[in-house]
Amino acid sequence: MIDPPRWSRDQLTDGLQKAQIIFRLERMEEPLEAYLQAFAHYEQSVKTLLQTSENLSALDQHLNKILTDAELLKAFRYLAGPPISEDDLKVLADAALSSSRLQQDSGMAGRVLNVVRLGLDKRRFPWVGESRMAEAHEMYAAVLAT
Repeated sequence: MIDPPRWSRDQLTDGLQKAQIIFRLERMEEPLEAYLQAFAHYEQSVKTLLQTSENLSALDQHLNKILTDAELLKAFRYLAGPPISEDDLKVLADAALSSSRLQQDSGMAGRVLNVVRLGLDKRRFPWVGESRMAEAHEMYAAVLAT
């Protein structure tokens, strides 16, 4: 039997300090460009979702397209506040998110939609609850915040 290694308090403290220094250096050197590219990508996904769903007024009619397109599905999950992970959405809606399973069970897509509608962020999408058209500034703010 081999005994597990033992470190002294000083060794652990020293290791912790070194790890924090390395983390700070790596974190602060992450390129801003990578964040900006990711932001632009997801900003476009949200715009596409809003266009596809007619500013969320026609989610029902375009639901299959939204749920079977990976980018639209991700943006769709972020309509809720807080956003719903894919795994949580499957459990909450008692659903699978594959195209074939959605086609097999006609109620599955509806359950997914109901979960997201229940969590819909009313501050970002106030026009939905008020049953009116979105104003341009509301759309801009919703896309930016999402």
